[in-house]
Amino acid sequence: MNSHTSIAEMPEEDRPRERLARFGMRRLRDAEVMALVVGSGSRTASSVELAHVVLKKLGGPAGLRQASVEDLLAVPGVGGALAARIAGAMELARRAAARERISAAGAKPPSPGCADEAAGRGPD
Repeated sequence: MNSHTSIAEMPEEDRPRERLARFGMRRLRDAEVMALVVGSGSRTASSVELAHVVLKKLGGPAGLRQASVEDLLAVPGVGGALAARIAGAMELARRAAARERISAAGAKPPSPGCADEAAGRGPD
Protein backbone atom coordinates (compact mmCIF):
# COMPACT_ATOMS: atom_id res chain seq x y z
CA MET A 1 0.00 0.00 0.00
CA ASN A 2 2.96 2.33 -0.54
CA SER A 3 1.88 4.11 -3.73
CA HIS A 4 -1.54 5.46 -2.95
CA THR A 5 -4.23 6.59 -5.38
CA SER A 6 -7.29 8.01 -3.71
CA ILE A 7 -10.74 7.33 -5.11
CA ALA A 8 -11.00 11.03 -6.01
CA GLU A 9 -7.88 10.64 -8.16
CA MET A 10 -9.28 7.63 -10.03
CA PRO A 11 -11.03 8.16 -13.34
CA GLU A 12 -14.73 8.47 -12.59
CA GLU A 13 -15.60 5.40 -14.67
CA ASP A 14 -13.25 3.26 -12.51
CA ARG A 15 -14.71 4.23 -9.13
CA PRO A 16 -16.68 1.44 -7.41
CA ARG A 17 -19.89 3.42 -6.78
CA GLU A 18 -20.00 4.72 -10.31
CA ARG A 19 -19.33 1.23 -11.72
CA LEU A 20 -22.12 -0.11 -9.50
CA ALA A 21 -24.55 2.47 -10.86
CA ARG A 22 -23.48 1.82 -14.43
CA PHE A 23 -23.11 -1.98 -14.50
CA GLY A 24 -24.83 -3.38 -11.40
CA MET A 25 -23.42 -5.35 -8.49
CA ARG A 26 -22.87 -8.62 -10.35
CA ARG A 27 -20.48 -7.01 -12.82
CA LEU A 28 -18.16 -5.57 -10.16
CA ARG A 29 -14.86 -7.23 -9.29
CA ASP A 30 -14.50 -8.74 -5.82
CA ALA A 31 -12.29 -5.86 -4.63
CA GLU A 32 -14.82 -3.31 -5.89
CA VAL A 33 -17.65 -5.00 -3.98
CA MET A 34 -15.43 -5.17 -0.91
CA ALA A 35 -14.53 -1.47 -1.36
CA LEU A 36 -18.24 -0.64 -1.10
CA VAL A 37 -18.30 -2.36 2.30
CA VAL A 38 -15.01 -0.73 3.36
CA GLY A 39 -16.45 2.69 2.54
CA SER A 40 -13.56 5.09 2.78
CA GLY A 41 -9.86 4.45 2.74
CA SER A 42 -7.14 5.94 4.85
CA ARG A 43 -4.22 8.31 4.34
CA THR A 44 -2.17 5.40 3.00
CA ALA A 45 -4.73 3.36 1.03
CA SER A 46 -7.93 3.92 -0.91
CA SER A 47 -10.94 1.75 -0.17
CA VAL A 48 -10.12 -0.33 -3.27
CA GLU A 49 -6.49 -0.79 -2.22
CA LEU A 50 -7.53 -1.78 1.29
CA ALA A 51 -10.15 -4.16 -0.16
CA HIS A 52 -7.42 -5.86 -2.24
CA VAL A 53 -5.28 -6.32 0.87
CA VAL A 54 -8.15 -7.73 2.93
CA LEU A 55 -9.14 -10.20 0.21
CA LYS A 56 -5.53 -11.28 -0.41
CA LYS A 57 -4.71 -11.77 3.28
CA LEU A 58 -7.89 -13.74 3.98
CA GLY A 59 -7.95 -15.90 0.85
CA GLY A 60 -10.55 -14.16 -1.29
CA PRO A 61 -14.30 -14.03 -0.78
CA ALA A 62 -14.49 -17.59 0.61
CA GLY A 63 -11.82 -16.86 3.21
CA LEU A 64 -13.45 -13.55 4.05
CA ARG A 65 -16.75 -15.33 4.65
CA GLN A 66 -15.10 -17.55 7.26
CA ALA A 67 -12.93 -14.85 8.86
CA SER A 68 -13.42 -13.91 12.50
CA VAL A 69 -13.24 -10.36 13.82
CA GLU A 70 -9.78 -11.25 15.13
CA ASP A 71 -8.69 -12.38 11.64
CA LEU A 72 -9.93 -9.10 10.21
CA LEU A 73 -8.15 -7.05 12.88
CA ALA A 74 -4.89 -8.79 11.93
CA VAL A 75 -5.05 -7.23 8.45
CA PRO A 76 -3.04 -4.00 8.25
CA GLY A 77 -5.39 -1.03 7.86
CA VAL A 78 -8.42 -2.76 9.41
CA GLY A 79 -9.53 -1.33 12.73
CA GLY A 80 -12.37 -2.22 15.07
CA ALA A 81 -15.12 -0.35 13.24
CA LEU A 82 -14.22 -1.76 9.83
CA ALA A 83 -13.77 -5.29 11.20
CA ALA A 84 -17.24 -5.05 12.76
CA ARG A 85 -18.76 -3.74 9.49
CA ILE A 86 -17.21 -6.55 7.43
CA ALA A 87 -18.10 -9.23 10.00
CA GLY A 88 -21.68 -7.93 10.08
CA ALA A 89 -21.97 -8.05 6.28
CA MET A 90 -20.61 -11.61 6.26
CA GLU A 91 -23.05 -12.68 8.98
CA LEU A 92 -25.98 -11.29 6.99
CA ALA A 93 -24.74 -13.25 3.95
CA ARG A 94 -24.51 -16.46 6.02
CA ARG A 95 -28.03 -15.95 7.39
CA ALA A 96 -29.43 -15.30 3.92
CA ALA A 97 -27.74 -18.45 2.58
CA ALA A 98 -29.09 -20.49 5.51
CA ARG A 99 -32.62 -19.22 4.88
CA GLU A 100 -32.31 -19.98 1.17
CA ARG A 101 -31.24 -23.57 1.97
CA ILE A 102 -34.17 -23.97 4.35
CA SER A 103 -36.64 -22.57 1.78
CA ALA A 104 -35.20 -24.79 -0.96
CA ALA A 105 -35.72 -27.81 1.28
CA GLY A 106 -39.39 -26.84 1.66
CA ALA A 107 -39.18 -26.08 5.38
CA LYS A 108 -40.66 -23.01 7.01
CA PRO A 109 -37.96 -20.30 7.23
CA PRO A 110 -37.08 -19.04 10.73
CA SER A 111 -38.24 -15.67 11.99
CA PRO A 112 -36.08 -12.71 10.91
CA GLY A 113 -33.26 -12.11 13.37
CA CYS A 114 -33.34 -15.60 14.77
CA ALA A 115 -29.69 -16.48 14.19
CA ASP A 116 -29.74 -19.67 16.24
CA GLU A 117 -32.52 -21.22 14.16
CA ALA A 118 -30.98 -20.04 10.88
CA ALA A 119 -27.66 -21.58 11.86
CA GLY A 120 -29.35 -24.83 12.83
CA ARG A 121 -28.74 -24.37 16.55
CA GLY A 122 -31.36 -24.92 19.17
CA PRO A 123 -31.83 -23.00 22.41
CA ASP A 124 -28.97 -23.08 24.94
